[in-house]
Amino acid sequence: MSSPSDAPGSDTGREQPDRQREYHEALDALVEALRQLASTPFAGDFQPPGPGAARGWRRRLSALAWRRMPLLRQQRAFNAALVEALARFARELTPYVDARDRELSETITRVAENEAAARQQLAQDASAARQELAATFSGALGGAADEMLKRWESMAAGEQRLQARVDEIGQAAAAWRQVTGALQRELERLQAQPASPAAQPEAGGARPDSGGGAAGAEAGAQLAAPRDSFKYVGFEDRFRGAAVDIRARYADYASQFEDAADVLDAGCGRGEFLEILRERGITASGVDVNPEMVAQCRERDLQVTEGDLLAHLAALPDGALGGLFAAQVVEHLEPAYLLRFIDTAFLKLRPGSRIVLETINVASWSAFFQSYVRDITHVRPLHPETLAYLVGAGGFRNVAVHYRSPIPPEHLLARAPDGGADERVAALAAAFNRNVDELNRLLFADQDYAVIAERG
Repeated sequence: MSSPSDAPGSDTGREQPDRQREYHEALDALVEALRQLASTPFAGDFQPPGPGAARGWRRRLSALAWRRMPLLRQQRAFNAALVEALARFARELTPYVDARDRELSETITRVAENEAAARQQLAQDASAARQELAATFSGALGGAADEMLKRWESMAAGEQRLQARVDEIGQAAAAWRQVTGALQRELERLQAQPASPAAQPEAGGARPDSGGGAAGAEAGAQLAAPRDSFKYVGFEDRFRGAAVDIRARYADYASQFEDAADVLDAGCGRGEFLEILRERGITASGVDVNPEMVAQCRERDLQVTEGDLLAHLAALPDGALGGLFAAQVVEHLEPAYLLRFIDTAFLKLRPGSRIVLETINVASWSAFFQSYVRDITHVRPLHPETLAYLVGAGGFRNVAVHYRSPIPPEHLLARAPDGGADERVAALAAAFNRNVDELNRLLFADQDYAVIAERG
């Protein structure tokens, strides 16, 4: 039989075969002990004296004891029967205990297997529940995200429309402010003029301050009527770029006038370059035919004259200027006016001083079909070689063309891979790339250029 230490749940630390072996050893020890008990001499084991028994008083005593002690004989029979019964019980109990032990072992095994299966099933159910919950949550979250994205896109589109409307209103308001200022200044000018009809300009003629003659060509290139001058200011604000961008583009030009003084910004526009020169401590002044631009410059305390460029130059003493700068101006001039402008600039510049003329690079097709043709005040496209020749013919030396405003590389036509080891593919790729390079040179060359020269 199993001991309490072998009961289910006890911490025996032994395997089942060990417990069975110990159980059988204990049972065998019990049977052996019973056998030894049965073989122990009891009082009932005395035998009656036989023929060979001792004689004398011993024989007589033994015969007397045999006749007088029947209980001892009964005890002997009882002991023998008890030993036999215990042995038989032990023999019959052993298979039963073995069977119960095997059943218990199988039960424990099944319980362990069922527990493992239950744990696995529970883990699977928990995993499935988590996945289902995650899928449900993900679906709900995805739906909410889609709805939020749609609303965000709708809001972004609405914001873009609103911003476009605000920009339109802002442009309209700026235009009206310029109209109001232009009308006010024109009214003041008219009030300051004599009432004589001779003082009034004829319709379509040059303005009184244009200088007449060839100077009228510049007036024709601009929106000459004072009431329309504000429109060109709005045009530059929209298409030429913000003042901060223009300042960034012109900053490196200041190095051409580092040691100069009395620099003239011809066609100074909104005065970005004049501000750069003032910050560098270089004395400079400007001239522009557009009264609105002149008014903007004067509001920032810049020294600017309103009037015709050539007339302003002609009125200066020879050698009065230490440098001349004209950005995006020469394309607004008629050819005869441009030639006189270059010749006059040569006379008014001091020896060793520099002239810088920047304009649109019409050799670049993208620049020509975008920047040049967009502006209705442009008169004549000037190829870089043409303007460089005219400046050199006007007496200037060290004439050089500096190309500016390159197209970003990501906007150029893409080249093909070199083709690798395949000679035919490599030849086709090389021919294709030569054509791409030529197209990029023609279509997407630098958008501007500047002719820089020195007064000899």
